[in-house]
Amino acid sequence: MAEETKKEKNTAKIDTAKQAKLKKQAEVEDQDEKLKQEDLQELRSKLSNKNSDYVFRLEKELQKQGSMSRDDAVQMTNSLLSEIIIAQRHGQLANGLYLASPAIKAEQMLHPKRKPTPTPFWQLAVDGSLLYLAIFFGMFGILALFQTGKQEYNSQWGVLTLATVSILMGVTMVKYNDWMIPKKGSRRPWVKAFLSILIIAAALFVLIWILSIPAMQVINPVLPGIADIIIAAVAFGVRYLFRKHYHIVGSTFAPRPQSK
Repeated sequence: MAEETKKEKNTAKIDTAKQAKLKKQAEVEDQDEKLKQEDLQELRSKLSNKNSDYVFRLEKELQKQGSMSRDDAVQMTNSLLSEIIIAQRHGQLANGLYLASPAIKAEQMLHPKRKPTPTPFWQLAVDGSLLYLAIFFGMFGILALFQTGKQEYNSQWGVLTLATVSILMGVTMVKYNDWMIPKKGSRRPWVKAFLSILIIAAALFVLIWILSIPAMQVINPVLPGIADIIIAAVAFGVRYLFRKHYHIVGSTFAPRPQSK
């Protein structure tokens, strides 16, 4: 009984300490929120000497680098006052807050870097499909040019087979790359990726088998080698224009991480 009573008291003390800590944290956050609503002149009066000097030199740099008036420079620094004061309350100066001198901070404010927006899935899928179209048609076109004698029909290398496989590869590889690029705090889903490879391989096998049926010859003819090369060149050209229009960076072979 004595041990249980002692444990209960210790638990009560821990709970009380947690509640006090949470209450203090809430009060601090409430004070920070109130600072954001204060008058700009009031905020400036609360700047420490070092922070006041930082803001003064920042305004000078804005005027110099941005060729602007003092009023415009003051207007820009006004937007920073609340966060500088909040950091000051927690013992952090503006130099430590921004990790930049007034000159560098002014340059950052005048030329802010835009965060790259993630490329939509459909654009990556189209880009990948066009890439595989160029690769497969170009490869089989070159092979056909070096073949000697009359080759019997083999619908496995027909135009519909190459186009369908290219599009399927383009779409699935984009999704595969998305799975394999780990998100923050997560691991690569190796099991999911392995199963996906098996499913894709099985789907390709079934697709090629269906298109190899003699009855499919009408809609799946084997084109001359020069025709395949022309299709490959057109696909490559369309891909180049498509990537340039949508500013796509990376490819299915060297994917660029997409920011979430």
